Amino acid sequence: MNRKLAPAYEQAQNLQLISPEKIELSNGTIIFWMRDVKDVSVKLDVEWNAGSKFQSKKLVASFANKLLLSGSENHTAKQIAEEVDFFGGYTQLEIDKDHAGCVIYGLTDNFKGIFNCFTKAFKNCEFPASEFAKQRDISLNKFKVESQKVKDLCRKTFTQNLYGPESSYGQVAEESDFHALQREDLQVYFKEFYAFAPILFLTGNVSDDMIDLIKSWALSFAPAPKVAFSQAFNQTKGRIVKEKKDALQAAIRIGRMMFDKNHKDYYHFQVLNTILGGYFGSRLMTNIREDKGYTYGIGSGMAVLQDAGYFFISTEVGADVKEKALEEIFIELDKLKNELVADDELTKVKNYMLGEFLRQADGPIAMMETFKNIYFNDLKDTYYSDFIQAIHACTSLDLKDLAERYFVKEEMLVVIAG
Repeated sequence: MNRKLAPAYEQAQNLQLISPEKIELSNGTIIFWMRDVKDVSVKLDVEWNAGSKFQSKKLVASFANKLLLSGSENHTAKQIAEEVDFFGGYTQLEIDKDHAGCVIYGLTDNFKGIFNCFTKAFKNCEFPASEFAKQRDISLNKFKVESQKVKDLCRKTFTQNLYGPESSYGQVAEESDFHALQREDLQVYFKEFYAFAPILFLTGNVSDDMIDLIKSWALSFAPAPKVAFSQAFNQTKGRIVKEKKDALQAAIRIGRMMFDKNHKDYYHFQVLNTILGGYFGSRLMTNIREDKGYTYGIGSGMAVLQDAGYFFISTEVGADVKEKALEEIFIELDKLKNELVADDELTKVKNYMLGEFLRQADGPIAMMETFKNIYFNDLKDTYYSDFIQAIHACTSLDLKDLAERYFVKEEMLVVIAG
């Protein structure tokens, strides 16, 4: 072996994903099971259509999820956590605008005990008054601290004006919403959204008895109704400035409404976004951080929710250089509209993106996450392979055309806080 020679490499041409087994129960519950696991780890992700977009009162969805395992007056949240810990497992409650649920982790030998702890706590969830009051106080104090930061002010203002403050995606909580929230609100929300059949994503080589136990629990739910949810968005265009007295930093967010992952431009736009601000060597990082020294970090991205997608650029800079930073950001956007990306830069970004695809599919748990992306976004089974082929085929002319069509300053929302 000649150690002076670097090992040969080749670009990924395809992504070999393992699809989970689909188990559909009589009440409509679907269990996706990734059983080809070489170790003894188990992960169970239980998801409901219970995200914040369904709430009619602010904070109800997030608090219902936070207190999902708060138990009852006779079986406290602390006792539940200790029981799960005894079996060597842990739980993670998660919520976004579309979905909410619980992720359960453990090892094969003890997973039955962990799962029984979860199902017992879920079944007996009463949102005890003491747990509700404690969680509301903790969350309110955290809210007050975060509200003093320019990045929080910027994010909230951006969200409201991107979607429209009256839309379910655009709603932003105020301090008064914490005081208005009642324990009874959570109980009603729980009965309305957590009483129906969830979707389960199971990763782990568990026994048939364990599968039967999961099926038995899942069959206790009523069939989930068809979710007919639609909403219109009204994005603000132009500049919004939120002054904050004596702020040493300013937060900047720039963006616009975009398309979902099924759109014909999505693949190539992700290449364009990566060049602009999607990795550490991006143009925004090189200019705003490395060259100008205005910030510790800046990035851009594409966020896709169930009912909408948007493009954004986000950073925090010194309050005295916010206008200069904003000017440099638009200079970078204009360069992509007016100049072709050099071949060496495009090759570097393609290699980075292809490497990320391989990393994201490294192991069964990661593969299940890629499957969830396909499932919840209603994508084709060939989505990742098509994405890889689109990266290979992407040219500098393609990127310039996209930049001309989507990096239009007049279509952008610009929010500055500080």
